[in-house]
Amino acid sequence: MPADRPMQRAATWGIAILAAAAVGAGLALSGGPERGRKERRDDARLQDLGQMSQTINCLAGDSARLPAEIATTGGCPGPMRTVDPFTDQPYRVEPVAEGKYRLCAGFELPAEAAQSWPARDGDCLVYDLPRPNPVQVVPPPPAG
Repeated sequence: MPADRPMQRAATWGIAILAAAAVGAGLALSGGPERGRKERRDDARLQDLGQMSQTINCLAGDSARLPAEIATTGGCPGPMRTVDPFTDQPYRVEPVAEGKYRLCAGFELPAEAAQSWPARDGDCLVYDLPRPNPVQVVPPPPAG
């Protein structure tokens, strides 16, 4: 059976090479641990922008206008982070059009890679301000 030994050795090496190639391909396709870290940091940024949007909508109230200052108040409590915790860069608030605004952060992954997130416009998310409630005129009760 000594002739089988070189065959076994070649088969063992072949399996080892295939296994290493499969692991390498898996890391290349998934992005490996670095991509996972980027996804977690971008998820944190997304949560921060969501909190900011809630605060902005609360501050805007029925005015349908972007507030001049964005900060938590007694009527619009936090928590709210306005600075990226990983880069210390402030998040940006940009008016877009009537009743809309953008919240922007320095996302690490491109928008098309962020499959589970809301649609992004580059590094920004577009939000709607709350619509003003129309004032309803209640007729006076009949005299009687």
